[in-house]
Amino acid sequence: MKLKDKLLKKFHGQIKKQFNNDTEQIDFSMEVSKCILRELAAELDRLVSLRELLIQSEVSDDKIHQEESQTLVLQWADELSSQQQKRKQETTQMLTELKTTEDHEDSQNLDKEQRLQDAKMILSDWTWKLKSKETVKLGEECKAVLQDLCKQWKKGKLVNILPIMDFIIRILLQENKTEESMLKQWFKSEKVFRKAGGLYVPTPVWNCITRHPAEVILDPQTANPNLMLDKDGRSVRTKTHEESITNPWNDYQRKHSKYDGWMCVQAKKGYTTGSYYWEVDVNGKYDWRIGVVKESAPRLGYVNMNTKAGYWTLRLQLGSLMALTDPVTKLNYIALSKIGVNLDIEEGRVSFYDSEKRRHIYTFKTHFMKSERIYPVFGTVETGRALRII
Repeated sequence: MKLKDKLLKKFHGQIKKQFNNDTEQIDFSMEVSKCILRELAAELDRLVSLRELLIQSEVSDDKIHQEESQTLVLQWADELSSQQQKRKQETTQMLTELKTTEDHEDSQNLDKEQRLQDAKMILSDWTWKLKSKETVKLGEECKAVLQDLCKQWKKGKLVNILPIMDFIIRILLQENKTEESMLKQWFKSEKVFRKAGGLYVPTPVWNCITRHPAEVILDPQTANPNLMLDKDGRSVRTKTHEESITNPWNDYQRKHSKYDGWMCVQAKKGYTTGSYYWEVDVNGKYDWRIGVVKESAPRLGYVNMNTKAGYWTLRLQLGSLMALTDPVTKLNYIALSKIGVNLDIEEGRVSFYDSEKRRHIYTFKTHFMKSERIYPVFGTVETGRALRII
């Protein structure tokens, strides 16, 4: 510990010396990125009183990507700057608003390199302020999240320490460390690291996501005539040739709510408010479409079933997993058995998870109109294996 303190003291002295030298341009390189992260990690390790984290020793070269670390540095600095401006606004609102406008205009003219330099100074100043504190209270929910993350890190199930650091720092920046604020900060971290894929969801967060299970029953009145639904309305597959001897289109009547192009069906119940969770068994399947659709979205013919049309779905087709944005977002394909879907109307969020491994797959962020319902929607072209709602 003495050696650790001596090294940190030496490092702080070097950084402070560099910051005071206005004439010298500091290259925001990979090494500087890692130094900033190590410095923050050391303080976080001390403040949160969770020695199991061992953040400082684990922030190694092969686990830090320059682009990720620089992105986080900018975001943390923006959050700190925002809070500082908010405090000033309480006493000098007019002056602060003027300064905010000027700062915003100036920031548009600064290149990324300059913004990174400014962010580094903001974070360094914050780190020095942390040193004056002996400890901080995170709240039971936040502490439980960190303890679970520690266990997963020790088991080798977390390949990147940055999400843990990001979550801790975001929590420390919040004045009210409630369960609601914890969830919001976790979802922010989830969004930052979605490109990395497979971000592990700690137990307390997972319990919050799944605490409002939806009873999803498929609506035969919306199903493509070539689909076969079980009597319980919990599974769907495409009819075989033998099952289609009697032409399923004989009594077909075209209406807006019925799919007559894509092999899809929606749930009977839609939602205008609240948060809901359901799971779908996709084990062994090579083709499926899972997500939600708004009430006014087109259903007839072979329409573009993407976010622009009012669909928020994932699609597995010929071994390729994609989020049907506009344009399509290709995702890293991993073998999946169960898909968890979390719809949050108020937050405008549709998130997908590998529910068995409790890992994040993708999140759509949007704004739902309260005037229309949002329905779970499903699709498959396979005849041998059904898509089943658990």
